[in-house]
Parts: sequence; structure tokens; C-alpha cells
Amino acid sequence: MRHGMATSELSAWDGWCTSQLKIILLGGRNSGKSSVGNLILGKEEFGTKERTSCSRRLGMVAGRWLTVVDTPGWWCDFSSQDTPKLVKREIVSSVSLCSPGPHVFLITIKARSDFSEKRRRAVEEHVMLLGEGVWSHCMVVFISADWSEHTGAKEIVRRGGEALRWLSDKCGQRCHSVISSRGTEVTELLEKIQELVTGNGNRVFEMQENILQATAEEKRRVEERAQQRFVRMRKHRSLMRDRSRPITNIRIVLVGAKGSGKTSALNTILSRESSQRVRRTAQCVVGTGVAFGRQVTVVDTPGWWMNYFCEESPVFDRRQLVLSLSLCPPGPHVFLLLIRVDRAFSETYRRAAQEHLQLISGHIWSRVIVLFSFGDWLGGTTTEQCIESEGEPLRWLVERCSNRYHVLDNKNKGDGFQVRELIGKIEEMLAGCNAGQHYEIEREVMEQLEGKMRREEERAKERVARKEKQRQMARSQLEKLAPLPELRIVLVGGRKTGKSSCGDTILSRECFHTGTPTTSCSEKRGNIRGRTVAVLDTPGCFSVTSDLLVASCAILLVVNVSSSFRNSHMEAMEKQLEAGGGQMWSRAAVLFSYGDWLGDTSIEQRMESEGAPLQRLVEKCGNRYHVLDNKHRDDGAQVYELIKLIDEMLVKERLAILHRGDHMWKSVSSRDVTLRKKDVEMLRSCRQQLSHDLTESANPTTQTSPNCSGGPDNGGQVVALPAGRRGRTGLNILDRDSFMSCLASTLSGREALRWTLNLPVCFPTDDLHLRLNGERRLFSSRHPTMLLVLPQTQHKMRIAEENGISVHSLCHPALRERTLGRLTESGGLQALIDQWDDSHSLEELEAFIDSYFEMIWEQAMGSVQEPEAECPTAEWDAVVEEEAGQKEVLTSIDRKLSKLELLEEIRRDLAELRTSLGHSWKAIQELREKSKQDDNNTR
Repeated sequence: MRHGMATSELSAWDGWCTSQLKIILLGGRNSGKSSVGNLILGKEEFGTKERTSCSRRLGMVAGRWLTVVDTPGWWCDFSSQDTPKLVKREIVSSVSLCSPGPHVFLITIKARSDFSEKRRRAVEEHVMLLGEGVWSHCMVVFISADWSEHTGAKEIVRRGGEALRWLSDKCGQRCHSVISSRGTEVTELLEKIQELVTGNGNRVFEMQENILQATAEEKRRVEERAQQRFVRMRKHRSLMRDRSRPITNIRIVLVGAKGSGKTSALNTILSRESSQRVRRTAQCVVGTGVAFGRQVTVVDTPGWWMNYFCEESPVFDRRQLVLSLSLCPPGPHVFLLLIRVDRAFSETYRRAAQEHLQLISGHIWSRVIVLFSFGDWLGGTTTEQCIESEGEPLRWLVERCSNRYHVLDNKNKGDGFQVRELIGKIEEMLAGCNAGQHYEIEREVMEQLEGKMRREEERAKERVARKEKQRQMARSQLEKLAPLPELRIVLVGGRKTGKSSCGDTILSRECFHTGTPTTSCSEKRGNIRGRTVAVLDTPGCFSVTSDLLVASCAILLVVNVSSSFRNSHMEAMEKQLEAGGGQMWSRAAVLFSYGDWLGDTSIEQRMESEGAPLQRLVEKCGNRYHVLDNKHRDDGAQVYELIKLIDEMLVKERLAILHRGDHMWKSVSSRDVTLRKKDVEMLRSCRQQLSHDLTESANPTTQTSPNCSGGPDNGGQVVALPAGRRGRTGLNILDRDSFMSCLASTLSGREALRWTLNLPVCFPTDDLHLRLNGERRLFSSRHPTMLLVLPQTQHKMRIAEENGISVHSLCHPALRERTLGRLTESGGLQALIDQWDDSHSLEELEAFIDSYFEMIWEQAMGSVQEPEAECPTAEWDAVVEEEAGQKEVLTSIDRKLSKLELLEEIRRDLAELRTSLGHSWKAIQELREKSKQDDNNTR
């Protein structure tokens, strides 16, 4: 009564057995749905084979009748749009098998499986086919194989992460854990189901009647059309069979999308067993064998992405399709177009298949048979039902091939009947061909293609040799430096290039959202062989600016090696980096994602075949490139190799900074310029002001008077940097190497940099030496120090002198009035700073700076009397005494300096100075450490 009960009998049974509990099982393929159903019913009612239609069983459990419906599963990582329409239709139809509706839906998940965000979305989309109201009737069931895997439901949810917690919350935290081999947990599961039913007021889940009726009507029409197609196919085969003749040598070319099962089909046709790890076919492969008395040659070709049109596929892959013809001379008899029967077939997939086949020839369709792979998935569903269910795109493709199709079950090869049927269909097709027994190859085209590929292989070898030579030179230089303790990697590229997956591979964990587009920057850190590595994932078309280029920073331009790279991609990459200027390319390398796509080919072959845009990108990055296989991470060797490449890329810049620092130190220390009387007075005044600040620091209401130099910010100090030998009056820089390396780094640019910052400066009472360390008192944050760094720019000096303004003109009080007017006309202080060169002494430079700020101060005060050039102390003291008007005076100073566009430039350059200081300090420390090691080795 339970197993063989007819539908009409079950409906009657449902009507008078009011205590019956109705359950529907939902879940992905291999999720354990059938096992849970058998566990509930206490016997093997559901087979574990694939099915594409619902299966219903009845049973008596604990004195209560149960109706359990098992539904077809979906691929766990597929969205609902990738699931065949017949499966989605069956999920909806399952409700009609529990009239008037089910009490509960059990969502089954294997307890030991990783429940990713992609799987969560798959569950959500497929359950939502039944409507939003279904969630109040849902419960999650975790199934384990044995006690060793068994864990409580709450613990599984806790360890499962955010995605599993979302599902638990969506189901009202109704979860249970069972073991497939034991039925002791069934009673507790039924108790929880009863709690759910009671909580819903004993109401069943009901779908709108019109939806169920429309689904049933669609299923009826599909079965009618399927029967008509089957009859038409049988009739055509019968006609061709009478005309066909056996062929002793059959040549076959397999074509299809990536993952369509071409390699498995080759093994099935040739009766091969393969124990090797499945990898993508990157180049054409030829197999030969004997099948039912025929010599069979089968050519396997590289596949394309199902949703990629022809122009989006790499050039290398497109060429391989054309080259396949020459591998089975004098030409193939048939092309088998592989289509997965377990996946939806959209219009995009149809167009992709059409365009890639027409690469070979526009007249190819007369020799094409649609070969459906993954035939085991069909279960009891016929091929014709699958074709008619899927809709117009698949029907168009089958009709384009004159209704020729076949199904291969690569899992259950049986006695070879399916291969014998396939050979028969090939011979029948050839009987109807009017163009001869095989496809004719255009010899001239093949020769040109083969010659082009040989030349590309030669260039690929040259690129490899050039890259290795560059890396050897960089490694020899890297030996002079200590390893960088920390690296920062910025991933840049367009959408769908695999940036997030590369970030996960580099850090060896899932930390970026790979299933959804990256919409904002995200930085994660990890440890790679004792080194801290920070990875910044950026959105597509993200503009990289110079503020991202901190010390030890590398830019990786991510390129999808499984896709074509055209001029538009190159232009987008250049636009992303142009915001940071030309310096970006010296820190950039190309990172190829989807490394598994390469198969047994080299990345150099791909670069040379892809053409000028990709080659230009690699050359702009100094021929630096690397490949990541994000599917097979192995032991992390590919990531370690990437880190080594980054180290080699940064070594040139690190050495250049150290070289500039040493050169600048020698240049400065070779001069012997003493402080003038005015400088001494300035330093004394600053020392007195500092002492006053420290004394009054406890009184926050005390107003600060202007300092001795009239700096750009309220209470600021201008610190001059005259050279002086160590031990003599002048600047005593305790950390000479670090400071001069930093100074060299900043002076290497063309433009002058002016910074406002709080330098750790203190004045000892026994001399006038300026110490750059943090051991004693620091200037108050209310009194920032202004540091002027003056480059040597001959060109701008000549321009200023042509306007009648020179450094000497500011060193003579009689010319100041005339100079001040021309100062405004010629571009202000910057133009005068830029004219400074080695022909002027530092003494003249100090006079120039002092005189300039005196003039700015006089204008702010509205003074008509020119102060003495040698001693402006009296004017400063007068200002100090006028405390009541101090606020207005300082505001006036800021306003004047803002007009000269000095203040804003100072603030903008602050961040760059701090970055350069940190970078230089690390570089000096590395050099010292290396020097110590060399000394120890020498001893």
C-alpha cells in the first residue's frame, strides 16, 4: 500500500487520514536528501541515483502516517539561473504531491561540507522558487555519515560562519543534526517538526492554485513536444540507415565549452580509463583506438567559457580550434558539439557555441551532432523532454544540426551500446552529406597559421631568457639588502579579472568576497614565511593615486588569462595608473589570474599570441609578470615565488634611495658655513620662546606670541639647515644617515617641497646645536616647525633673473622695495626658491629667507619704516608687548601667506614627508644591518 500506491489512491488517503504529516525534502545534489528520507521512513524507500523528477513515498512511523517527497537536487554552487528548467519546475510541482500542501520543508546539508556564501545564495534562490512564505515552514537538517563526523546542530552553525548563520536565522533557528546510519535521532527530529507545525497553527504551506496549474500545463506541453521530436528523429534515422555504409576509419573533432565533458567523451569513445587529475585541455590532443571494428581518431580541443562570445576568448584558444582540422588529416568526418545536460542553456550559451563553431567554417553545421554529456543526471527523463523543457535556445541549436543528437553517460559505460549508437548516427549523417566523406582542409591557411605559431614560440623563448636575466641581476643586488619585514600589495584591474580570488590565494585563506563584485577597497593582512603582507583589493576601474604608495608597496595589475586582452583593456589599465603619475609603472607587475586555464602551455606563449596590447602592458611593467592558479593552491610555492618577484622589483628603488642619501651627506658635509650673528639671535629667541611655552603649558588660556621668524602658522618656527662639520657650531644631527637619506629622497624631485610638521627638536642650554631626536623636550603642537627644502633648478633661476629678480636682490635692503613688487609678478617665493644653485652660498640663502619673511611681516603690520636687515629683534619685541592685537596680526599673516599659495602646499606635502622619512629610516637600518653582517664575515 505504501510503495506502489497510485496517485488517486494517495489523494483519497490524504482526505480521510487527518493526522498525516507531509514532508518535502530540498537540497543540492549529493546533499543527503534521499538518506534523510530513508531515515525518517525507517527503510530504503528512495534510491540514491540521480533523478530529475519528484518521488513520493508513504510510511507509518510511531503510529502516524508520513508522506515524504524527494525532489531533484541542484548543483550546490550553481545559481538558480544555471539550473535546468525541468528541475525548477519539479521543485514547484512537489507541492501538488502533498495536497493541500506540506507541513514542513527539510533543507538537507552535509555536516562536513563547507557552506560558502555561494552555496548560501544557491539555497536561497532555489527555495525562493516556492515564494517568500515558505521560510516559516523550513527546517535545516545536517546529516553525518557516522559518529566520527557527528556534531550538534548549534555547534555546526556556530562554526559554519556567517552564511550558515544566515540560513539558520532565515529558518527561525530550527536546525537538527542526524547520522545517516542510525535512526535514534528520528524521534527527536519528528518532535521538532511537530513544534514547527504547532507554531504555524497546524497550517500547511499552500501555493497559489494558478501557479500550480500553469506548472502542470507546461509539463504536459513539454511531454507532447518531446514525443513529436522523438518520432521525427526516428523517422529520419530510418531513412538514412538505408543509405549509410560502414566506414572503416572515422575521424572526430570534439568541440564545446569549458567543463562540457569533451575529455571524458574521448575516453568513453575510445574505451579508455583515466586516473589522472582532470585538467583543462589547453592544446589540441589526439587519441586513436578501435571501436566496433572501426579505426577511430578523436581530437580534443580547448573549450571556451559558456558565457563568452568569440571575441572574448583568447586568441590562442581560437587558433587551436582551427588547428584541430590538421591533426586528423585529410580532414574530420564529424564535429561533436558537447552540451551539458545538467545545466541550463541560455541564449548567451547558444550564441557562444554558434560563434566558436563558425571560426572553423560557416558551412560546418551539416557535419555537427549535438552530444549531450553528463547523461547519468537525466535519470528517468528522456533526452527529448530535456530539449523541450529548456526552451528556444537549445531547440534552435538542435534544429541547426538537423535534429541530430546523442547522449553519453560517462559514468556508466556499460557494454558500449551508447558508443555503438553514436557511430551509427555518424555513418547515417555522412550518408546524407553531399560535400564528400570528410571536411576539406584549406592547406594554405593551415601553413600560414602554423608558421605564425612557430614565430610566436621563438619570441616566447626570448622573453623567458630576458626575464631570467633581469631576475638574476635583481637577485644579485638584493643580496646587499636585508629582507623587507613588511610588504603591501595593491591589486588593480577591471571587473571579473579575479582580483579577490588572487587576494585569497596570496593570504592562503578566504578573506575577500569572491562571489560578488568588489565595490570598495578592502585590506587584509597575513603572514608569509615570517613576513607581514598586506593585500589591498580594489574595485574595477579604481584609480591608483600616489598616496597609496607607501614604503615597500607593489602594484599588481591583474589580467584574466582565460579572456582576450584588447586595446580597451590596455587603455583602462593606463587610466587607472595615470592618476599617480609615471612613478607607478616602476612598482607595477602583471599578475595573471585563472592560471589553471594555461594547462600545459606557458604564459609566454599566451602573451605572444594575444598581440600588441598585452605585450605593451608587460613591457611597461618592465617585463615583470607572474601567474596564479587560484583553484589549485598547493603548498604556497606560487605565492612565495610572487613575493620574491616583488622583492626583486623594489630593490632598484631601495638602492637608489640609499645612494642619494649617501651622496647628499657628502655634498653637505663638504661645506663649512658658520652661523651668522642673526642666526644665533634667532636660535636664542626660539629657545626662549620654547622655555616660555613649557612654563606656561599648564595654563591653556595663555596666548602665544609670534616667534622670532614669523613662520607660516600661528606661533610657527622656521628652522634653517646650514651645513656644519660634526663637533663645530652648526646643526648637530645625531642620526646622520637616516636624516640625509630622507633629505636626498625629497631633493630628488624637480619641485621644492615645503612641510609644516612637529619635528622632535630640542635646544640644550650649553651650546647652539640643533638635535633631531626625541630624548628631550619637544615643540608644542601649537607651534609647528617649518622646514624649507630648496632644490637646485637652473632653468627657473634664469626665468627669475630675466624678470629682474635674483637672490642677491633680496640680500640688499636698498633693493627690497623694488623686489617686493616684482616678487608678486614673478610667482612669489616659489620662483625665487627655484633659482637657488651652487653659485650662491648658504649664507646668502639664509639672508634671502630672513629678508623675505621680514617683508611679509612688514606688509602684515602695515609698516612704512623698513627694519634693519641685521637685527629685526626690536620689532619682534614690540609685537610681543602688543598682546591685545596679537590675534589680528596672526590672522593677517595667514591671509598674506595664503595669497602666496604657500600654506596649502605645506599641508599637502606633510603626508609625503612622513612617508619618505619612514622609508628612508628603514633603508638606513637595512644598510647598517648589512654592513654589520659584512664586517662579521670579514672578521
